[in-house]
Parts: sequence; structure tokens; C-alpha cells
Amino acid sequence: ANCAYDYIKIYNAASGFLLSSLDMCGGVLTGLSGVITSPGYPQEYSNNADCSWAIHVSNTSVVTLVFLDFQLENNEGCNFDFVAMFDGPTVTHRHLGKYCGADKPPYTVTTSNQLLVVFKSDFNIGGRGFKTHSMIQRILSSDEMKIEHFCSHGTKSRLTYQINCTLTGECQQVLSAVSGNFSSPHFPNIYPNNINCHWSIALAAGYRIKLFFPVMDLEDRNSLSDECDYDSIAVYDGDSQTDTLLGRWCGREQPSSLISKGNKLLVVLSTDRNKAHRGFTASYVGGKCCFCRIKLLY
Repeated sequence: ANCAYDYIKIYNAASGFLLSSLDMCGGVLTGLSGVITSPGYPQEYSNNADCSWAIHVSNTSVVTLVFLDFQLENNEGCNFDFVAMFDGPTVTHRHLGKYCGADKPPYTVTTSNQLLVVFKSDFNIGGRGFKTHSMIQRILSSDEMKIEHFCSHGTKSRLTYQINCTLTGECQQVLSAVSGNFSSPHFPNIYPNNINCHWSIALAAGYRIKLFFPVMDLEDRNSLSDECDYDSIAVYDGDSQTDTLLGRWCGREQPSSLISKGNKLLVVLSTDRNKAHRGFTASYVGGKCCFCRIKLLY
């Protein structure tokens, strides 16, 4: 029988996690990436809610959290309805922020491998609630950090830069896992100038790929041509730049999720010699046949 009314969906595996429920309120979450929403989202959340989500990742990683939507009751001090975040598994750990109203909380990165998200509401006045996307970022080893520093500061030419940045696994990368995350070099710090980075996603035959960008912060469009002439992200439906271009973006444009026709996608970051920004984060997941069977709620 179809659960057309009240239901729970729980997905928790190596490829990520997804929690969606009319009454879901908290839990312990693991995985490469995932989505957390307030109870009943996008409908108005209930009064007197007290929810806690603890995100745990591997010891060699940190947690990043991005709010895709946010609307709570607003008041000075956020004493009524609020979301609070802590840099660890309990409220005794370092407080990362407390938020309410309609302004999205800033991009958050932990210093440890755990993050606690707390949502509370009072007895009246609600809102649409919130939707977040979380992902893991691997901590670089000391050797990798030395190579990355050389890429940024020790190069003599653009060619040398591209050759050496390949060693970091950041600037030229082939991704073959069924799901994963990647970001611009040095994110969330400013990306380098004069780079041309390629992320090639190549899955097994029969798979298709869904790709989305939780964060994008590049140099703005050329005001004269209204084109992304300076810094840009381009996505191709295949493994080369001769394949179909699915789109090119810059500034703070946030494209809707992209779905490949086959088992390969190519993401290219190009920057010029002038202004630079924080860059981007991207997440992808692969599935066989049509994506309606995967039921991704990103």
C-alpha cells in the first residue's frame, strides 16, 4: 500500500543520508552527505519542538553544513524559535551560532568530526522551517598541505601550477565512487587565480549522475557582455569539453540540480588573473535507470 498520508523515509549508508518525515525530530546521522529538515518541512513546523541531530563522520574529516532554506519566528536574541549549532556531539562543546528569522545562517565548518544541530520552537508563531545540506571534507595530511602550499605560492608559470596542483587531488581529479563531494581549491578560503581545474565523474556503465552545487561564490558576470567571462564553472555531459555543455555559471548563481544522459560528467573551473572569491562546493550521486527511483530530495 502507498503511504500517501503520514510517512517516514530513512536512508543511511556510505553514499549519504536522507531524513524526511512529517514528525521526524532529531537523530544520529552518518554518511558522505545528506539533508536535514525541520519537522513537516516545507509546511509550518509544530510548536514546542525540541530536536537534536548529531552528525558523525570519520576521524580524518570535518563536517560542513549549508542552509538551503530558512524561515523561523524572528525576535532579537533568538529566544523563541531558533537553530543552534555546536562543534561536537553535545551542547557543552563550542557554540557555533544561534539563528532565527528569515536570513540563512552562514556556511559552517567544524573543527572536529562531529556537529550537533539543535532546533527549538516555543508555544506560538511558527514558520516554514529549514532545510540543510551537509557533507564531509577530508583533512589534508602534512605532506598534502606542503604540496598545496607550493601550488599556491611556489609556482613559476601557469603550466607549472597546473602540473603541481594535480598532486593535491584538488585541481585535476577523476571521481569514480557512486557518490561524493568536491570543492574549489582552498575552499572556503579564496581560490587561486589563473587556474583551469577539471573534475571528471566517471561511473560504471548503466549509471546516470545527479549533480548539484550547495555553494557557489565566484567573480560576477561581465557587466558589458552579461557573460561569465572572468571566473566560471562549466558542466559538460560527458568526459570532455567537446561534449554537450549543460551550463556555465559565475557570481552567486545557483543552478538547479543537473542530471547526465550517460555515466559521465565533467566539471571545469576556470579563473582569470584578477578577482577571486570563496569558490564552490559540489555533491553528486549516481543511480541506474531513471532518477525518480532514487527519490533524491535535494
